[in-house]
Amino acid sequence: MRSREKLKAINDLTRSKGWQVISEIMREEILSAALAIAETSKMDIDEINFRRGSIWAAKQLLEIPSRLQVRLESDIALSDVDDKMKTKD
Repeated sequence: MRSREKLKAINDLTRSKGWQVISEIMREEILSAALAIAETSKMDIDEINFRRGSIWAAKQLLEIPSRLQVRLESDIALSDVDDKMKTKD
């Protein structure tokens, strides 16, 4: 699959209802984990670190499409520059 096709697929994914559902659920989970840390006064450090890790992982999951979009747009731009350089030669 070429970079332009991948970018289109990622854009289609982020606009899909399925991604909206996943995003909404993950945001609720992030909020739930953060509130559990804030509301539980006797949580041990391992549990706090576990919840912090789950918040970080959920955030990373939500950011995957935007990171891939940036990366693919950069690849496309570099490819376009390479193509222009080749046609000049």
